[in-house]
Amino acid sequence: MKSRETLFVVSDRFYPEAVARAFEAAAGAAEPVRAGVEAIAELADLNPERARAALWRLQSDWPTLQRLEERVGGEPTGATLRIGAAIHLARAELASAEPQLRRRLPELMEWLERRRPDRG
Repeated sequence: MKSRETLFVVSDRFYPEAVARAFEAAAGAAEPVRAGVEAIAELADLNPERARAALWRLQSDWPTLQRLEERVGGEPTGATLRIGAAIHLARAELASAEPQLRRRLPELMEWLERRRPDRG
């Protein structure tokens, strides 16, 4: 499958830059998770296909996922599930006919923000 091979090659060049950019944006930001997501949205504006391929690769990059879990915070399993939901939402948007990841930022942030159980 040549198209699949091409996707992974493109992803390999784009992925390290996307990860580095997201973590650089988060470093020292008042809202680090939001800053990282906004950095990814900027890259997605430039090349939605590459951003989508990078999100696929992220799902198997355990060290980076662990760093993200720490940033997102909360109980590890919950953080993992929230990150997975955000990745799924972003990939779906980037696969649409006219992808605009930036318009999905509120929904992405809703998934990624720390959720606390209701105390009643």
